[in-house]
Amino acid sequence: MTRRTPLAWAAVGVAALALPGVASAHVGSTAPVATNFNARVIAFRPSAPGLEAKVVDGDQTLWLRVPAATTVVVPGVLGEPLLRFDARGVWLNLHSPTAQSDRIDRFDLRPSANPKALPLWHRVASGHAYAWHEHRLHLLEPLARTRSSAGALGPWSVPLLVDGRRAALDGILDYRPPGPGWAWIGCTCLLAVAAAAGTVLVRERGPQAAVALGIAATLLIWAVRVGRGLYGRPQVGTIGYLGLALTSAVGLALLAGLLHRDRDVRVFTAFLAGFGSLYEGLTMLPVLTHATALTELPSGMARVAVALILGLGAGALVGSGAEELRERVPRAGSRAAEQLGGLA
Repeated sequence: MTRRTPLAWAAVGVAALALPGVASAHVGSTAPVATNFNARVIAFRPSAPGLEAKVVDGDQTLWLRVPAATTVVVPGVLGEPLLRFDARGVWLNLHSPTAQSDRIDRFDLRPSANPKALPLWHRVASGHAYAWHEHRLHLLEPLARTRSSAGALGPWSVPLLVDGRRAALDGILDYRPPGPGWAWIGCTCLLAVAAAAGTVLVRERGPQAAVALGIAATLLIWAVRVGRGLYGRPQVGTIGYLGLALTSAVGLALLAGLLHRDRDVRVFTAFLAGFGSLYEGLTMLPVLTHATALTELPSGMARVAVALILGLGAGALVGSGAEELRERVPRAGSRAAEQLGGLA
């Protein structure tokens, strides 16, 4: 193998440090990547001018925006105050047991068994819009166990107090049965085996093939990650755009390594890209087994992309690893022969 230059080592280091950035986009997040359910918003009851609501991630998260001059309280499942929107921002009641059961992640929650306990308000947003995991959107999901066709499972409702008056946000929960998930998984496995075997069998062009597969997988991951980051978000926000920027930076770092003039850097970066592709593909595996992919890409296109990410990633990982073994084994053999010759 050729000796790596300082610039080559820098490229490898950047790629190695950037790779965990792809993983961290999913670690700790409960947001799904695919679903069989869709909670539709029907209307506020009675009409509430200025209020805007949207469901995010199928039927998992409710986003609500309230005019600055309006005060809205969202009660929890026990009737206790859960959230309050007012002129100063959005507030969470740390005493709410619903905040704990609905996994509204605050390290300082102090749920009270008494729904009439005095609220302990903590501001969670300085603006007038907020999104939270809302369990009432998907209470009817168990009804889908007896269904084999798409359709509405039934209504859902979230109670509200708008300027002290009782109101509600009403909607419908729809269901779509999953498609042939095992067929997609089977095709993906065949693609992975074929790509891996191909890079091993073509000995002379194995490194080039591994690098080419790594480039294709990296571009696909970028498209899927950006599509997921933009999907269904009423407000992408600063954190969302930072995540998209990080995804793009990771992709550019890997592409720089895959296109580097140093062959060793290209092969090593192909190994990193292959490993990252397998990780990313496995986190997106529900796209193959659920009806709707939660991404800006059409669901069919997203399934093809995930299958290719896993298949190409396997080829890049195995191909780059096999190349390293091909070069290490002869070197080890020649060192052993030299040692034996010295003893003789």
